[in-house]
Amino acid sequence: SLGPHQYHHIPVNKPVRGAGDGARVLVKGDNVFGTTVSKSFPNPMGGVDTISISVASYRVVQSRKDGKHAQFLIVYRDGSFRETIGVWKRFRDFERLSNQVSFGSESCNVQNCAHSLTPLHIEADYDVEPLPNAVTSWKLLKKRQRWFRCLDAGYLSLKVFLLERFLHDILFESSSPKLLREFVGVNIHASKTSLISP
Repeated sequence: SLGPHQYHHIPVNKPVRGAGDGARVLVKGDNVFGTTVSKSFPNPMGGVDTISISVASYRVVQSRKDGKHAQFLIVYRDGSFRETIGVWKRFRDFERLSNQVSFGSESCNVQNCAHSLTPLHIEADYDVEPLPNAVTSWKLLKKRQRWFRCLDAGYLSLKVFLLERFLHDILFESSSPKLLREFVGVNIHASKTSLISP
């Protein structure tokens, strides 16, 4: 008989490639409910840019610097299949992106933007494209967030799905791929996609 999906981690226990701090991947899991979505944008040089994005999986990493934490694999395509990259991001990277979506600035938060809340404060408006569905998706994700770093398989399976939904809403509502390109860290050089060095 069919029952509810049982979430489980897949044990890995292998070093993270390219990590110099002895980081190890402990476990991983797939985004079992995930999908890849695409959208085409007009290219200022002519033609169109077709962008595809998904969050394919998660992994739990142990490092000396950051302890145990989750990372999420963003699969991003800018054009043809050959221009597909995979980038691991932490939840804090998504939080920075949500600040850009909500406020138009990574640096704007309660501590350093409180001065602008006074009624007589005058400052240029942020050039923020309204993305109401992305903002709503982020709020729903935050309502489901646990107080402490939770690495439970069921929780991470839900989180990876909600993070993907957030990225999908950004893609659908954006008028250009700039925000997502910056998030995954790609440069576009004459139709060739390459990772930006960290």
